[in-house]
Amino acid sequence: MRPVDDASRGDMSKHSDDRAASDPEPVVPNDRWPITRRRILQASAVAGGLVALGDTGLAQETQTIELGGEVSGWQGVAPSEIEGETNPTLELEAGTTYEVIWENLDGLPHNFVIVDDEGTELERTDLLSEQGATQTLEFEASSEMAEYYCEPHSATMRGEISVGDEAEDTEEETAGGEATPFFEPGVEIGLQTVADGMTAPTDFDAPSDGDERYYIADQPGQIWLVEGGERQSEPFLDISDRLVELGTFAGEYADPNQAYDERGLLGIEFHPSFAENGRFFVHYSAPPNDETPEGWSHVEVVSEFRADPPDSSQADPDSERVLMEFQKPQYNHDAGPMAFGPDGYLYVPMGDGGGANDDMEGHVEDWYDENAGGNGQDVSENLLGGVHRIDVDWVCEDRPYAIPEDNPLVDVEDALPEYYAWGLRNPFGISFDSEGRLFVSDAGQNLYEEANIVEAGGNYGWNVKEGTHCFSTESPSDPPEDCPDTAPDEPPYNGQELQDPIVEYPHVYQGQSVGITIIGGHVYESDLIPDLDGQYVFGDWTSDPAREEPAGRILAAAEPGSETAAGDEATTDTANGASDNATNEEPNNTTSDETADGTEDGGEQTNEVVPRDELWEMTELQIAGTEGGSFPYFVRQFGQDDEGNVFVLANREGVPEGDTGVVMEFVPPEEGEELSIPDASEDDQTGTDEQEPTNESTTNESETNETLDDAQDDIIEGNESDGNASTNDSALENSSE
Repeated sequence: MRPVDDASRGDMSKHSDDRAASDPEPVVPNDRWPITRRRILQASAVAGGLVALGDTGLAQETQTIELGGEVSGWQGVAPSEIEGETNPTLELEAGTTYEVIWENLDGLPHNFVIVDDEGTELERTDLLSEQGATQTLEFEASSEMAEYYCEPHSATMRGEISVGDEAEDTEEETAGGEATPFFEPGVEIGLQTVADGMTAPTDFDAPSDGDERYYIADQPGQIWLVEGGERQSEPFLDISDRLVELGTFAGEYADPNQAYDERGLLGIEFHPSFAENGRFFVHYSAPPNDETPEGWSHVEVVSEFRADPPDSSQADPDSERVLMEFQKPQYNHDAGPMAFGPDGYLYVPMGDGGGANDDMEGHVEDWYDENAGGNGQDVSENLLGGVHRIDVDWVCEDRPYAIPEDNPLVDVEDALPEYYAWGLRNPFGISFDSEGRLFVSDAGQNLYEEANIVEAGGNYGWNVKEGTHCFSTESPSDPPEDCPDTAPDEPPYNGQELQDPIVEYPHVYQGQSVGITIIGGHVYESDLIPDLDGQYVFGDWTSDPAREEPAGRILAAAEPGSETAAGDEATTDTANGASDNATNEEPNNTTSDETADGTEDGGEQTNEVVPRDELWEMTELQIAGTEGGSFPYFVRQFGQDDEGNVFVLANREGVPEGDTGVVMEFVPPEEGEELSIPDASEDDQTGTDEQEPTNESTTNESETNETLDDAQDDIIEGNESDGNASTNDSALENSSE
């Protein structure tokens, strides 16, 4: 092992040239989300064969209902009473035979399920994943029928059924009052633009070199330098020629209309001694190379570059030294920023491989037999689904970095020593605070988003658990009552506990969309906004379940007992969803009758959505100068300078296109700018590309962190957006795929 110097760099830069010249052959899983929403079947196309649902005077024995199925919701087509409605209430007559015909509009896996008011299944179909295909379910209406939904995307594709005289009662109940928002209003802040005109900013760094210089990563492959309050006209570094071609997918599920993509330039991190050595590190998505298995999507790369001298306006694109390569089977769950710790080591998060459930192509078997897959619980076969810790100041004979001797799996048989922590789905946001605590957000799939304080050797549960709740690959929207709260009592796990998050929120609460994909942030440690001091600032990509509107949330979490927390009474307020049953003794915190929106037994509100009494106190920051304190952008990422100030990175497109990307600094409310969404005419005048932004899951994923097959994934975005929005499976998907 020897220290890094110029002589050791040698031929490593050649790898990037080979990679750039290779042909991209990424594939798209079936949980993608197209850029343009598909047409809804017109009632006129089936004229003469449809009747009103409640019209029993007609002689027709079987009455037909036409729907379109897509992640954002069931789209009413016919009869005319439901045409154009999303998740329309189906008003039926007991004893009448109905035929539901629905078309798959987005190519994601959907089915049609009918349940009673206790959630008992009455009718169901198989999953249908082919875009444009139709499916028919014939049934006789009964008084027990209460709801219909799509099982993989139950948070967004869910509607009520009213049989006989129950329609009026349902209407009255729905109009009975406004739902309580999941997040209480938090500190009011202002936002001040630092840089704009980018596409989709993904990371931010401000080296401690004595100069007020900001570096911003843009998803298409550029790093922009902001100096003296102005963004340079030419990139500090442009590696767009080394990226996989964004928005271009191959394979069985290729869709020329899909522009949503979680790949690209995803992270930058400057060496703690950048002012002396000019070294910085970049995370990006490259085309498949000679090591990529056939049919896999791409390669996630972590490389070192140099600026010589460090204060130059442009870095040397030929200085690349490839450190790590992660072969990725799917296009999503690619993680994002990296972080140097107070120990001087580089912490590199990486997603679980992509796709919904952590059980698609490219996922390995793990110790939990109840779920298929996957990489999150494996620490032997690959480096997907965890946080890695490496020493970039030394090179070894077998790798261009060194392994810190106190990494938790060093000298553990059949374990990869790079691992610092594991059990993560799509860690999209990583940061250290001044106390040395490591914060990592993790985009969820169908139901929940989370953020964690990560410690050495920690296992954060995926895909045994989604947040504090059990998870099932067979029924991701209906988690089981029981699951393990510890890993096997044998190496390399040795009975470790599955760690619960400090932040958790549902995709849907009391029938209202909360978010799709968590975006991790930073602990606010500036004196500009005293009321925010010490709170963990994070966000959600967008609260729009259709993933079309830039309706991000900027959130904050205060540690219980801290000066900025509201106190014990507020943190245990069950009226806002607190739960008393979230403990490791009771590993599952959702009963089988409980849904993501906190309803139970046919619609009665429960208070057990997330265990608030064991989480940090979560609020939604109020943005001065906006309508209702909202944030009219997609939240892409957060940044922080060496004085503790926080910046939000955002844009108004759900895809890596256009020039609406912006970086804004948190400032006192009176110093904030007026923010609004430009109308279509303004977009036309500025030349902004008009696309209907869409996500993963599902994104994500399901992306909701999923363009999410988990139509909630992963998204960027989280949480996938996979199909989390995400994404959080978002990106970013969080999913959220």
